[in-house]
Amino acid sequence: MKKFYITCLALFALNSYTLAQDTCAGALSIVPSVQNVPNINSGQVPNPDCAENFGQLRTAGKWYVFTASVNGVAKVTSDLITNPTVDTRLHIYTGACSVLECIAGNDDKDPFGNVRFSEAIWPISSGITYYIAWDNQYSTSGFDFELTETAISCPSGSLPIASDFDNTNDFIACFSTEDIDGNGSDWKLQFVDMDGDGNDEDYATTGTNSNIAKEDWLFSPPIDLTINNSYQINFKYNGGNGTFPANETLEVILVDAASSSATVLQSVFTETGITRTGNFSQGEALATSQSIPYTSTVTGTYYLAFKATSPTNSGSLLLFDYSVTDVTLSNILHQDNALRHTYNRDTDMLTIASDHHPINTIKVFNILGQEVIQKSMDTKEVRIELSSLIDGIYLVRILSSNTISKTIKLLKL
Repeated sequence: MKKFYITCLALFALNSYTLAQDTCAGALSIVPSVQNVPNINSGQVPNPDCAENFGQLRTAGKWYVFTASVNGVAKVTSDLITNPTVDTRLHIYTGACSVLECIAGNDDKDPFGNVRFSEAIWPISSGITYYIAWDNQYSTSGFDFELTETAISCPSGSLPIASDFDNTNDFIACFSTEDIDGNGSDWKLQFVDMDGDGNDEDYATTGTNSNIAKEDWLFSPPIDLTINNSYQINFKYNGGNGTFPANETLEVILVDAASSSATVLQSVFTETGITRTGNFSQGEALATSQSIPYTSTVTGTYYLAFKATSPTNSGSLLLFDYSVTDVTLSNILHQDNALRHTYNRDTDMLTIASDHHPINTIKVFNILGQEVIQKSMDTKEVRIELSSLIDGIYLVRILSSNTISKTIKLLKL
C-alpha cells in the first residue's frame, strides 16, 4: 500500500510537471540553461504567431518563462549537437498572458542551408519577464533548447560614437529598428566574405528583396548634442542586388526619440535612386562615403535615424559604418596647439606630441562609444600602450591644458 501511494505521488508530480508547460499561465519557470521540451502533442497554441511561415496548422505548444538578470541580450536556440534532426518553431513574448506581444521568433535558423532548428536573439532588461513558446507546426517530436543571457553596456550619449556593425549582440541591444512596411523584415546584420579574401565584410542591411514598397528605420544609440557645437556625421553605404536590382533611397535624420513618429530635429542627408556600385565583391570597397557637418541648434539627447525606402521589386541598402564626433574646437586646436600622433603597429604604441600647450587627458573609445582607456598627465608628449585592446577602429580624444580638445580616428591592427 505504501509503495502504491508513493508511486501515485510520483506519477502525479510528473504529470503536474508536464502540464506546467502546457499554457502561458502555467509556463515552466527557467533560468539560463539547457531545457528539454517533451513531445508537443498537447498544450496552448502560441498566439500571436511570432515566427515566419504563417498560416500552417498548429495544434499544440509548450511554454517557458524567465526573468532577465542583466541588461543586454538573450538567445534561445535548438541548434544543439545533442538534438535529433527535428523541425522546431519558436516564439518570444513580453507582457501578460492575456495580452502577449511578439518581440522575436524564428522558424528555420538557416532555411537556405536546410537548418531547421530555431534560434532567436533579442534585447532584454534586468527584471523584465519573457515567455518562450514552441509549437508543433512541422513536428511533435521533443528536443532540447538552450537559453543564455549576455550583459551589454550600450553607449549613454557621450561622443564620439561609432559602429562598423561587426557585433550581433551590440546591434540588437543598442540599436532599434522599425519595419514600417510590415513585410516582416527590417534592418539586420550580415557577415559575408564579399571580396573572397577569407575575412567577412560586415554591414547592416534592409536585407530583403521585396515585391512590395519598403520602408525600414534604423536608430542609433543616444547622442548628446550641445547648442552651437559643431559635429561631423560620417557613414558609408552601397546598394545591394538580389532577385531585383537596388533602387534605394536613404535619409539620415536626427530625431528626439528612437521612433519613426519622433520629432525631427534635422534632416542631415537624402539620396534617391541608389544602385549597386561595382559588383558584389566590390560592395564595400566601392561604397559611397559621406561626411556631413552639422551645427546643433539645441541641447539634449537625440538619435541618428537611417530611413531606407524603395519601390516595389527592388533590392536592398547596405550600411557599412557610421560615426558622430564633436569637432567644435578642432580648428582652434590645430592653430593654437599643433598636435602630432604616430602609431607603431609592431610595439602597439600610440605617441601623441603637442607643440605648445601640455596635454592633460587622453581618452580612448571603442566603436560603441565605450571608454576603454583614460589617462591623466601634464606633459607635451604622451605614449600609450594599446596591446590590451583588440584590433579595430578607435576614437582618441585629446584634451589640452587650455581646455582645447581634438578627436582622432585610429585603426589598430
